[in-house]
Amino acid sequence: MPNKPVSTPQEFPDRLTTTIQELTDVLSQEITLLKTSRPGEVQTLLPLKNELIATYYREMAELSSHGGLQASGDGKAIRRLKQETRIFQTVLGRHKRLVMSLKKISENMIRAISEEVVRTQNRANRYAADGSKSVRKSPTSISLNQTV
Repeated sequence: MPNKPVSTPQEFPDRLTTTIQELTDVLSQEITLLKTSRPGEVQTLLPLKNELIATYYREMAELSSHGGLQASGDGKAIRRLKQETRIFQTVLGRHKRLVMSLKKISENMIRAISEEVVRTQNRANRYAADGSKSVRKSPTSISLNQTV
């Protein structure tokens, strides 16, 4: 249903409202899966979420190319669209906070493991190939500085 083209400008708010509701439902499902420690199951929602996001952008572009909200729909449809948009923004904010906190937890866990490896390597006696003690003073861990 997300790829169905909109036929008249008066239908834009209704189609956009439906897309926003579906996208809100998908994000809510993702939040539930992440909170219940099932991030692997989030991948099953990705194709639907990507399709809905593409539909959302396409419908927003069509809406703006036909004069925006003022030129389409009646007041009731526009009010419903605005209400759904507020709900969507709330869910989107919760989703962003949850993803960012999980990212920070993962980064801190990797950093802690890395530091523990460094401490462990510092305690071990190292010998060079010729049997003498190694002069390597302080091993350091390699961490990736990459923004996801």
